[in-house]
Amino acid sequence: MRELFILVACVLSLAGCSSGNRVVVLEQPTTKQTVECRVNPLASLDSAGQIESCLSAYHRAGYKIIGDSH
Repeated sequence: MRELFILVACVLSLAGCSSGNRVVVLEQPTTKQTVECRVNPLASLDSAGQIESCLSAYHRAGYKIIGDSH
C-alpha cells in the first residue's frame, strides 16, 4: 500500500511539472497592455487546461501572444 502511494505521488508530481512552469505573455495591440497566463498549482491538477482557459479568454478580448516559455 505504501509503495502504491509513493508511485502515485511521483506520477502526479511529474505530471504537474510538465506545464506547471509555463508562462505565456500576451499583449493587447491597441493599448499595449500586457498580461500573463500561468498555472496556479493550488487551483487544479489540470495545468494545461488552466493555461488554455486563460489564453482563450484573452484571445476573445483581442490579446495576442508575444512570449511563451513552453
